[in-house]
Amino acid sequence: MRNILHLETIDLFFQTLSEEWPHATEILLVGGAVALVLGGNRPTEDIDFEVSLVPGAKRWDDFQSVVEKVKEKTKIRVQFSESIERWSMISFLDYANHKHRILFKRYGKIHVFLLKPAYWSIGKVGRYLDQDIKDMILVFSKEKIDPLALARLWRKALDQSPRSTQLFNVKKQMHHFFKRYGPKIWGRYLPLEKILPLFEKEAESA
Repeated sequence: MRNILHLETIDLFFQTLSEEWPHATEILLVGGAVALVLGGNRPTEDIDFEVSLVPGAKRWDDFQSVVEKVKEKTKIRVQFSESIERWSMISFLDYANHKHRILFKRYGKIHVFLLKPAYWSIGKVGRYLDQDIKDMILVFSKEKIDPLALARLWRKALDQSPRSTQLFNVKKQMHHFFKRYGPKIWGRYLPLEKILPLFEKEAESA
């Protein structure tokens, strides 16, 4: 049976990591951990993140070894990568720009960031499992997200992604999310007449 993690567990992992890894490092939280931080009431099974080490420092193997040590010590499941785009079939656009990030906390020399909800949701709508849908409903209901701006961002991500059968399915998922769950989230502030056409044909970049 998998351990269910909570906000306190995220703190525990990164605090322990900072004690074992005293080097300037940027962490970008993604996945369910972001929904947990922003929503505050949904547990997740693991912590997914992107890691950026000091430019030019040859420490990747060392970092991996330390993470394995911390995982064993805390019994917390984590997955990480140098680039979260490797986990997705859809482009994350210019997500690396710090204007799309929010500082969550500092743990020693480790700075942990979140993607702002609109950019974070690109990966969620790209995968579109039941839990991804729940996460987006939770976060969009709590944060002030402009639905039309969100739709245009998703359309832009589609247009900048390599064409594939999977990408066609992602477009259908975007359409389905707004049509099925949009009214619940945004109510009368949801301009479906402007949003749905973005995913009903090969529109140009919005």
